[in-house]
Amino acid sequence: MTGQALVLCEHRPDPQGAWELTARFLHADPAALLDQLDRAGVAGRAHPDDLSLQSRSELLFQDEEARHPTTLTVTEIHDVQAHAPPEEWGNLHAWAAFMYALDTTGEHTRLIVWFTDH
Repeated sequence: MTGQALVLCEHRPDPQGAWELTARFLHADPAALLDQLDRAGVAGRAHPDDLSLQSRSELLFQDEEARHPTTLTVTEIHDVQAHAPPEEWGNLHAWAAFMYALDTTGEHTRLIVWFTDH
């Protein structure tokens, strides 16, 4: 089963500019998160081509293969929450709040998610 869920928050301060890595998060129950992403229909989508340099480095230099890569908008976090039990809403609320703190519209923030086996 899944060993780790890695979640990076990227922000684009200039809407026409490059994405920047602003935060790294882990999830306490990677298997549950993967299940919620799957049930919301957003699991396993490829990462976008315009990842920040920092996020590309994270992916390149990790010890294990990234599995089930996906990217989430703040709106999609709310969709995932619909598939999570209330006791697991904390991370999702915190991630959405962080994204809104960076950009009140939520249009210039995203989460880059992947899983590893160990």
